[in-house]
Amino acid sequence: MKKFLIIISIFGTFIISSCQKSTFREDELLARRNAIESAEPNLLLSSVIQKSTFLYQNKGGMGATNLAVTMQYMEGNRNSDDNTYLGFRLPKSDLYEFTGVIKLVNAAVTNVNTKGLKTHEGVFRIFQTLLWATVSDLYGDIYFTEGLRGQDGILFPKFDEQKDIYPTLIQNLKDATQLLTDGKDVLDKTYDVMYAGDKTKWIKLANSLRLRYLMRESSKVSNAAEILTVSALPMLADVPDNASIPYIDADKSMASPMGKTNLDPAGNFLIFRPCKTLVDTLKALNDERLKVWVAPLEKPWAAIIDSVNLNAGKRTLVQKGYTYNYTWEYIDRNNSKIRAVAASIMDSMTLYAGYQAGVSVTVLNANGSYDFADTKGNYKISTFSKLFNENANTLIKASIMQADEVQFLLAEAAAKGIITGNAETYYKKGVEYSLKRWGEPLPANYFTNPLTSFPATKTQQLAIIGLQKWIGLFMNGIEAYADYRRSRVPYLEANGALNSSINAFPLRYRYPESEFKNNSENYQVAIGRLDKGDTEFSKMWLIQ
Repeated sequence: MKKFLIIISIFGTFIISSCQKSTFREDELLARRNAIESAEPNLLLSSVIQKSTFLYQNKGGMGATNLAVTMQYMEGNRNSDDNTYLGFRLPKSDLYEFTGVIKLVNAAVTNVNTKGLKTHEGVFRIFQTLLWATVSDLYGDIYFTEGLRGQDGILFPKFDEQKDIYPTLIQNLKDATQLLTDGKDVLDKTYDVMYAGDKTKWIKLANSLRLRYLMRESSKVSNAAEILTVSALPMLADVPDNASIPYIDADKSMASPMGKTNLDPAGNFLIFRPCKTLVDTLKALNDERLKVWVAPLEKPWAAIIDSVNLNAGKRTLVQKGYTYNYTWEYIDRNNSKIRAVAASIMDSMTLYAGYQAGVSVTVLNANGSYDFADTKGNYKISTFSKLFNENANTLIKASIMQADEVQFLLAEAAAKGIITGNAETYYKKGVEYSLKRWGEPLPANYFTNPLTSFPATKTQQLAIIGLQKWIGLFMNGIEAYADYRRSRVPYLEANGALNSSINAFPLRYRYPESEFKNNSENYQVAIGRLDKGDTEFSKMWLIQ
């Protein structure tokens, strides 16, 4: 592990800028997009995997609240713009964080291509596709062809249309599979921090991502034949195939973004709370992932007086290996302070209560809270499990794709009649793999619950598949957000305090302000193709 850390540190010495700074656009200067990367393939391999995967995961929820809150996995436990989508109103500079890593990946592709290292090139093309697809999924049209080409004198790149980008990305994954198949060069086990040199798993990942993007564009193009073909290829088949890497109990950049190195357990970690939508769903399903992800309340409400909770004092609960203390509090309306907040008590007689979606103003009395000085100390709303405040844990990984997502994609395709497999079998495997990933076995009676049993009609099948896929994508906010826009399953936009007439669901990121400033002509062409201009409510090609 120390060797890995040294490698990441050393890699920075290979970055050399060769463009004249005076000709850079402002954002290109800041992102150093046009630097040339020159390093040994092994160094490139570890750096590309780590930088791409951490960025993708962290932007989806572990290190940024925006998309995780939008998808109602978490809420901000104070006056949070994310809770009501307000963060989407401003231009988003996330683009440059992604293009900064894409620059590295592009250079890695060029580096190994000139050396004839097909296996390495196949791996790098996977990440190249993932990152460009992510940028396009978030913004829409993007400068896929001309971007990052300052070395060629292209400082003001044109924006490619998303309808042209997607087929190229899908073909890139197909090419990656062929390169991996034909390649004779061996991936070093130490530097391949995702699959330890097993190129068969890289092939599975390329095929699985291809299925993801084919399904995403399936409502726009006639690609059923290709989906059928891909469904028969080797794909991520179980938890050991998952495309993920561990966090490391080291400095801030390597530790989990929610770990104690980055979030003080008595401070900012308490700001981020599980959303009531997630908590209530898991409770209704009697799903053990609730106890893996969510901590019991510190002061749960008791609606009745009985021998179980009356004057019981502080109690201790050991849950999934972590110890918690809690104390029941009776809803005593003779107490003027409790009577004043009684109308806002939503969860009593339970050890788990989530933060209501869309709440940004009344944080001080969420679920009847009343006796704390700071919003971080809300005792009536669950925190996330102590698991998430670990710097590193075998259950906490940065991920780009999981085997359960593949099963849910196949279940959807089967339910729609695109492929001939059994939708129910795929659905149940998806649930099993998702539970297994969090260390939980599939209970024998899990599918006897009416909310989990596989229904008869296509509409109902897609709804239940979508619900479990949403749960399975917990904290993978980028994919959950992109998938939700096309399916609207499970429907989230009227939950809690949200009102679609006031808090319309955002459909995209606005382009960074520097594109308007420095690449205005091409920016204007791009926003001219959006139905509502450069706003968060414009529909990109994928969802038109």
